[in-house]
Amino acid sequence: MHRAVAIANEFLKRAGSGGLTQMQLQKLVYFAHGWALALRDAPLVAEDVEAWNYGPVYRDLYDHTKYFGKDPIERLITPDDDEAARFFSRSKDPKAPYEAELTDYERQLIDAVWMRYGKLSGARLSALTHQRNTPWFDTFKSGRSEAIDNERIKQHYTELAAKARVRLADAASAA
Repeated sequence: MHRAVAIANEFLKRAGSGGLTQMQLQKLVYFAHGWALALRDAPLVAEDVEAWNYGPVYRDLYDHTKYFGKDPIERLITPDDDEAARFFSRSKDPKAPYEAELTDYERQLIDAVWMRYGKLSGARLSALTHQRNTPWFDTFKSGRSEAIDNERIKQHYTELAAKARVRLADAASAA
């Protein structure tokens, strides 16, 4: 399993110089985690994801990106971006960006999530998480900032995978 900030950096690498907003990063990391749970029954991210107002949020990733506000993040995230480091660090040497040692499968999964969701705006990604009966929706209605259960996330993405298989089968039989 990986830190959310390391997986976020994987998406920033794919975004290039245009960067991504913190909202986009939060949702892309969440989608990758959900698909990993559904397809391999293995979490991608070690931290809990929480149900916040604008969708699923990894608190550690938020603490590293909140100072960017709504602006695109156009570089990789480092330990220097952490809230505590901003106030207490005396080091003048910049720290290296967070890195994830990905398996080939994890790299392919992140590529697939990027291809499917990478061009969507933060608002559109958030809207996808806000649909009825999504893990965020079910958790948020019972308590803001509550952890979203991995089993619920897995169930949701397994259902999405099953629907996609049916659509592919229908398209193949119609051809």
